[in-house]
Amino acid sequence: MAEPVYRWQPVTDVYQQQAVEVADIQAEQEQKRQEINKEKAKRIWAERKAPLGITVFMWYYFARAGFCALLLLFLASFPQSGPSTFVLDGIGNFLHMPGSKSAQDARRKEIEQIAEEHAIPENAIVDEQPEISAETMHNMVMVYLLVNLVVGAVVGFMWWNGSWKVRWVAMFYSGALVAKALINFVAGAASGVGSGIDPAQMPILVLVLGLNGMIFFYLAFGPGVAQWFERQS
Repeated sequence: MAEPVYRWQPVTDVYQQQAVEVADIQAEQEQKRQEINKEKAKRIWAERKAPLGITVFMWYYFARAGFCALLLLFLASFPQSGPSTFVLDGIGNFLHMPGSKSAQDARRKEIEQIAEEHAIPENAIVDEQPEISAETMHNMVMVYLLVNLVVGAVVGFMWWNGSWKVRWVAMFYSGALVAKALINFVAGAASGVGSGIDPAQMPILVLVLGLNGMIFFYLAFGPGVAQWFERQS
């Protein structure tokens, strides 16, 4: 004779309704917990997100460091190629390095002026400036790029990390540049001598001073800038 098997099941409507209610409550609590976690994560992200201007400064220096790294790698890998020579000449002319085309042109004009003032032939003037070899020029450009790579990476990291030092240094540099230019202009106008600025360079000067003025006022009074650096300190 088989043993009776106890097969009781909660089939009452009241029990089933209670089970559904408990499941709904647990699901609602889980949904609320997930929503709270999402809101907390969004709030933390919003607090860590830098203002737009700070982000622009940061990525500018990171991009500058990356560009210098690419040029360094290219010049080290293909030192004698035509593109490398073009890059070396371009950077040398920009920096007016000894031996660059711009430096040679400037020296040639200086010799022409001396010869004209003293009424002597140009070939009678001995150029005592030392000759710069191509290898020396290459090494100087490499050092310049390496320094810019390190400085760009460090300054970019300081912007990213919210260092108050980089903010005040940038404010001082841009503000001092604008103040110095304005003082020289006012002093020249007051003395009657004039500013001594080439009219052809005036648009570039106005653009540079305008950009530096915008940088100064943004770092000093920009929305969220002071709060960002205070929060990171």
